[in-house]
Amino acid sequence: MAQADLVTRLKWIHKKLRADAYPNAAAIMEEFEIGPATASRDLDYLKYILKAPLQYDYAKHGFHYTESFRMPKLQTSEGELVGLLLLGQLRRAYEGIDIEPMVEGALGLLAKHLKEHVTIDQESLDQVLQVEIDPFPRINLGVFTDLLQAVRNNESIIIKYFSGQKAVVVEKPCDPYHLLNFKDNWYLVAFCHEKQDYRDFLCSRITSMQRTNVTFMPDPDFSLAAHKKESQLFASEAPQVEIVAEFDKYAAHWIRLKKAHPSQRVIERSDGSLEVSFKVSSMENIVRWILSFGEHARILAPLELQERVRRTISRMNYLYNRF
Repeated sequence: MAQADLVTRLKWIHKKLRADAYPNAAAIMEEFEIGPATASRDLDYLKYILKAPLQYDYAKHGFHYTESFRMPKLQTSEGELVGLLLLGQLRRAYEGIDIEPMVEGALGLLAKHLKEHVTIDQESLDQVLQVEIDPFPRINLGVFTDLLQAVRNNESIIIKYFSGQKAVVVEKPCDPYHLLNFKDNWYLVAFCHEKQDYRDFLCSRITSMQRTNVTFMPDPDFSLAAHKKESQLFASEAPQVEIVAEFDKYAAHWIRLKKAHPSQRVIERSDGSLEVSFKVSSMENIVRWILSFGEHARILAPLELQERVRRTISRMNYLYNRF
């Protein structure tokens, strides 16, 4: 069966919804022989881009319309469609977070100003747009806005900061110099009065900010580039570790579709399984990544990582079998 294009799939989903058939991602996958990412993206498109009143019913394990909905014409310019898809996925990533209204506002603004109409090869476009956005750290938008204003005004502030080491909220008087994004996290670069040095404060750990109405004079010798070279946050001296993992023929399909790491090397096996190896500076996210494949993948090296995965599975086994 040839893979149906996006429009065909959306029309099928719409028909099922109008018939109160409660379709879900599994039903879409089975009907069109597509992967879970594509099925979820179709539902996202219907809900966030076409603004369908879509809601999941946990009792019936499927989606339904909460009110009457008419499917609009699905034509737009390719550039605008790309923008709509990306913004829609961004909105979903921020769902439930303070910044969500801003993302949705941008989405609505873009959708409102569609002018150029062309016919699009939806199937090709859908195959190209394989965008996955990891969950974003929760940031208090009000605090973030206040921080930005304090940086612009050179105003000394007092932040309440959750200390990961002490597991308590502490007050930190400081002079804010810069807000920067590093590896999908926002940081406040500030001169800490307590430490008498520059520090990088993770914005998602800043619970509140108190204004002092005191203006500080920025150090003319401060350089963000120089700070990044000296800060532990940006240090890249950690030796790289080679990760080796094997995937059975079921999981191997997804590895072939999407590259796991820029440095990866793949060894194909005759039974359809494969072996992947790549080098990383930190193993923090590898455990979650390998466990996402369930029983279809395992770590071969290093032994330290293999043991960490084994301990995690052991704890999970205890949690699910203690009652």
